[in-house]
Amino acid sequence: MSEEMNNELEEVIIVTATDDDGNEVNYQEVQRIDIDGKVFALLVEVPDSEDDDADDDGDAIVARVDVEDGEEVYVAPTDEEFDAANAAFDELFSELTIQ
Repeated sequence: MSEEMNNELEEVIIVTATDDDGNEVNYQEVQRIDIDGKVFALLVEVPDSEDDDADDDGDAIVARVDVEDGEEVYVAPTDEEFDAANAAFDELFSELTIQ
């Protein structure tokens, strides 16, 4: 593969979280934003082909990305952080749909 083609490929980041019932759910990171020096990621549920209907878009969650011991970890934002990140993602995606 040429270096040019390799540079065009995007890394797919999959994050596994545990839901309220103790089930593991996979999410794909689709976008990051920086707000006041903190990084937030928009994670969209990856459908489980065995259980999910094709019509189901899945859930989306917002996570704060922290660095602990040199590793990125996804943590729940505070209510204030969630509101700010959610508003920033809404604005970003509304701008993208207008263009």
